[in-house]
Amino acid sequence: MIELAVIVPTFKERENVVPLLDLLASALSGIRYEVIFVDDDSPDGTADLVRELSLANPLVRIVHRVNRRGLASACLEGMLASAAPYLCVMDADLQHDERIIPAMLAKAKSEGWDVVVGSRNVEGGSMGEFARHRVRLSMIGRRFSSKICGCDITDPMSGFFLLNRSFLMEVVHNVSGIGFKILVDLLASCKRPVRIAEVPYQFRTRQRGLCLCRPTFA
Repeated sequence: MIELAVIVPTFKERENVVPLLDLLASALSGIRYEVIFVDDDSPDGTADLVRELSLANPLVRIVHRVNRRGLASACLEGMLASAAPYLCVMDADLQHDERIIPAMLAKAKSEGWDVVVGSRNVEGGSMGEFARHRVRLSMIGRRFSSKICGCDITDPMSGFFLLNRSFLMEVVHNVSGIGFKILVDLLASCKRPVRIAEVPYQFRTRQRGLCLCRPTFA
C-alpha cells in the first residue's frame, strides 16, 4: 500500500521532471510512494512527458488542468487525487531538498504531527544563494503570514511540507484555494491549534527552467 504521495505542481517544468524523479527515487528508497504532477497545461509539454513516463511507471501520475491555473488549487487537487495517508508538497524546480522527506515522514508518523514543514529558518536551514532583497521580502512575508495562520512557525512561506490526510480532510472545506501560499491557507483554515513540526533544509539555487508559478518572495 502506498504510504506517501508527493504532490508536484508544475508550469513549464518539462526539463526538471526526469531529474526530480531520479532524485526522489534515491531519497525515498524503502518508502512506498507515488508522485503526482499537477500541470496547468504547460506549453512546453510538461504534462505530455509525465503522461509518457506514467506508461512505464504507474506510480508516476499526471493531473492535467486546462483553463485553470493557480498554485494553491493545484496542490489541493493533487492531494485529493491520492489515497495515501501522508502527502508531501514540493516544487518541481529542484530547489527543495528531497533528502529530508524521509525525516519529515518519520516525524509525522511517530510523533503525530498534523504538518511537518521543511524550513529554511530553523537551525541547520538556509535560504541558500537567494538575493538579499528576496530574503528581505521573504522575511516580511513570514511575519505577515504568521499573523494570518496564528501558528508558531518559522517558515510559513515554505512551499515544501508534509501533512497527514486526516488533517487535510479536517480543513479542506474551509480552504480558499486561491493564490500561492497553500501552507498558510491550510493552517489558517483549521479551527483548532495545529500540531506543527519543522525540519531544516538548505534552499538550492534553481539550475534549469523558468519559474513562472510563484511570486518573487516565495
